[in-house]
Amino acid sequence: MARQSSLNIADYLTPEVMDNLAETLDGVIENIQSGCVSEALKAKNGSGDPTTGSVEYKRFANAKLQDKGTARAQGKGNSVKAKPIVVKIDDDKEIIEELQEKDIKLYGIDGMANRRSKNAKDVIKTYFDRKFFRIARDAGIQVARVTGDTTKKIVDRLISTAKVTKNDFIDGVDEEALALVVNTTYKTDLKDYLDSLPNGTVPSNGAIGMYQSVITYESNRMPSDVPAMIMLKEEAVALPNYLSEYDAEKVPFDDAIALELFAYSGGEALVPELILYDCDYIYTEAEIEAFVPETTYYTYSMGEYIQVPAEEEFDESETYYTRESSTK
Repeated sequence: MARQSSLNIADYLTPEVMDNLAETLDGVIENIQSGCVSEALKAKNGSGDPTTGSVEYKRFANAKLQDKGTARAQGKGNSVKAKPIVVKIDDDKEIIEELQEKDIKLYGIDGMANRRSKNAKDVIKTYFDRKFFRIARDAGIQVARVTGDTTKKIVDRLISTAKVTKNDFIDGVDEEALALVVNTTYKTDLKDYLDSLPNGTVPSNGAIGMYQSVITYESNRMPSDVPAMIMLKEEAVALPNYLSEYDAEKVPFDDAIALELFAYSGGEALVPELILYDCDYIYTEAEIEAFVPETTYYTYSMGEYIQVPAEEEFDESETYYTRESSTK
């Protein structure tokens, strides 16, 4: 029997292979940018390169409308008030998969990277979207339901509440500046009220139509009990991110090569007063020193309320919640 030569990474990582790996990564990035709801809705006004470790965003206060001659009398105009928000790139993730020698010899490293890239796209898209909506829920405002509400009435209330928001930075909002996100159930309920997207609008990133002149997206990556959310599009939530290039290295003491892809991101709500959401439940913090029998409790983590198992012991350092159904 002929001796099988051991894997030599130099034989497989040729310049051509490395170019192909770079092209595969470009395909992953392009797919994420066109497939994530979060990519369409995240803040676009940041300054700085995410690869440096942070990106700065600014909220500018409303301009002041004054009588003509005011600035001349004062000898100066009004200073532009801006609130800087620095978002750190502090969330590091990785996808590392070991390729066995037989697969490498059959498909090549770049071939295997291409075969695995679809799964990498889906995993990263899901993570970025869920992170985006967790941040939005953490900072946003739940809009209460009313007896007799229908899905249409709930969504109408989200839009009308957002439109009349006023503070030092906002003085009412037009529908064109807002974005609505609904899950599949609410999309079905609203289908008869949705208009087509305007001419020239590419139906990407989950965009499904216009509702009351508000561009509408479908996503099932919001927290599981949040069927609808509205926000100031391209301003409400920052989610700077980048992917490192595909790389490969020999696995010690094995005829295998590790294919590596790294994703880096940060995230923060920039305009929390214009993140409004509907929820199936109303959660209330439980001020307790011990569990009350026959009461269900929940803990909160990263956008989701999680039911406490019945056998779990009370932890005085934990914050617990009870819940009741929202009226609908």
